[in-house]
Amino acid sequence: MIKKLNNTTLLLILVVLLGIYGLAKYIGYKKGENTFHTHIIPKIDSNKVNTMYIYPKSIAKEKPIQFNLKGKMWMVSQNGITSRAEERSERYVMQLIEAISPDHLATNDPAQWKDYDVTDTAGTRVVLLSDKDTLIDILVGRFSYNNQLRKAMSCIRLHGQNEVYSVDGFLTMNIANEFASWRDRALVTGDASSWTKLTYTYPADSGFTVAKGGAGNWMVNGTTQDAVINADSAGAAALLKKLSEQNYGGFVDKFDTNAFQPLYQLKIENNKQGVIILKAYPSADTVNRYIVTSSINPGAYISGKKDGLFNSIFLSKGAFFHHPEAPKPPANMGSMPAVKKGKK
Repeated sequence: MIKKLNNTTLLLILVVLLGIYGLAKYIGYKKGENTFHTHIIPKIDSNKVNTMYIYPKSIAKEKPIQFNLKGKMWMVSQNGITSRAEERSERYVMQLIEAISPDHLATNDPAQWKDYDVTDTAGTRVVLLSDKDTLIDILVGRFSYNNQLRKAMSCIRLHGQNEVYSVDGFLTMNIANEFASWRDRALVTGDASSWTKLTYTYPADSGFTVAKGGAGNWMVNGTTQDAVINADSAGAAALLKKLSEQNYGGFVDKFDTNAFQPLYQLKIENNKQGVIILKAYPSADTVNRYIVTSSINPGAYISGKKDGLFNSIFLSKGAFFHHPEAPKPPANMGSMPAVKKGKK
């Protein structure tokens, strides 16, 4: 009898404990305090993705940023403007989404969506498609950073679902809402060490050539006299490397190259890739001064004035010659004594 009573008591205790545990889990679920690790993003085959949309947050009048795969090249467009997408931009978006791992459930109450910026207007909506089939449809919302824990968190919600999750990382910050952030700014590609000849065509026959000779030294207009650059010159490497990195600047949309003739041109020949031709067209305004284009990025028109782009590309001939520095006085030289004037 005592044994039977003890078993009953133990069973009741177990039921009570399970009830308390279940209640605690439910309360934690409602408050978003339960910590878990699960995958809410379905696995996608990146090879099947051929269209992407990014709907900018809080901009009702702004059309979505659209990515389309054309052959092997991704193009990005918005508001009637289309250009090449930044290299690996589509892969970058997919990697960000695939890396999502929820830290905890923030809420499952639609009334609280606005608190986490995951409503259709407050969040940044990202959609990945394979033809007409939707693979991913997600809203990226509020970002927060805990200085004490040094932990960044972003809020997300799958479109059509109520649950809002808090995920580790800078997802909110990395999904750019600006069209220009996704456009290809490249003007020059390739390793400068593979360049063999640069031909500058300037007004009034003031152009010149910079070519690599058989011995590996550089020649300006066919001569090495006073030339600062040669095969192993640090000055040459720095100058050409800087020129090879002209992949920045501000876009100028809908510029009509048929209305102007280019005033400046740079032709870059190399032994690895095709010829690159950069042109500078006069601008009708003083804000841009010149509009720069590149054969490797057709349809992209870049401001020549912003960030000093024009001056960085279209160099003067003097930039390729040695300019000796004035001798410096000894470091410990004191001030010269005043010269006393003699009596007349």
